[in-house]
Amino acid sequence: MNKPVLDAQSVWRVFETSTERLEVLKGVDLSVQPGEFVAIVGPSGTGKSTLLHILGGLDRPTKGRVLLDSLDIFGYPKSRLPELRNQKVGFVFQFHHLLAEFTVLENVAMPMLIAGVSKHEAFIRARQVLEEMQFTNRLDHRPAELSGGEKSKAAVARALVNEPAVILIDEPTGNLDTASSKTLLDLLVSLNQKRSMTIVVVTHNQAVAERAGRRLVLFDGRLHDEKM
Repeated sequence: MNKPVLDAQSVWRVFETSTERLEVLKGVDLSVQPGEFVAIVGPSGTGKSTLLHILGGLDRPTKGRVLLDSLDIFGYPKSRLPELRNQKVGFVFQFHHLLAEFTVLENVAMPMLIAGVSKHEAFIRARQVLEEMQFTNRLDHRPAELSGGEKSKAAVARALVNEPAVILIDEPTGNLDTASSKTLLDLLVSLNQKRSMTIVVVTHNQAVAERAGRRLVLFDGRLHDEKM
């Protein structure tokens, strides 16, 4: 077996106030192999997004560690963590987080521009990814001019452009109609099967989870096989 792309080891996340202690994650273990498509399901409020943010280095665990491409991401200096995330992780958020003032092409190229790649090279690469996704008819449009499905496509293209080790996706169909949801899921399955893209998606939608190769349930702060 190959080394896992993503390896979470006994991850805890506890939120404390002066009057309350909330244990959201209680020792989560998760190992994701190269080329896997993993879905983590559970009702809203169970900590799925919190777990995803920790896996991608956007939030820090209370204790435990996360290895990404064998690198202990929370062993990195905080100043270097954004660079590591940009190189190794592609994020697709429920609300897309596309930059309103930039075009689709500029949004997709942004991770490469942040990494210091020249504008010319970044735009060539961004256009290649969009061509591969058959989404070249809206290159010069801004997010406000796109449908929900088109915003999702742009967000996936942006996540892909740096050829990350893993793509992390939060509720991909939460704001989409049925047809757009199917199109997006078909795209993710294709990326996984044709490019061996490693994907981890969190969702409360069983229809999304059923398209994944492995399904886990986040329940009472821990991950369980779906058949529990």
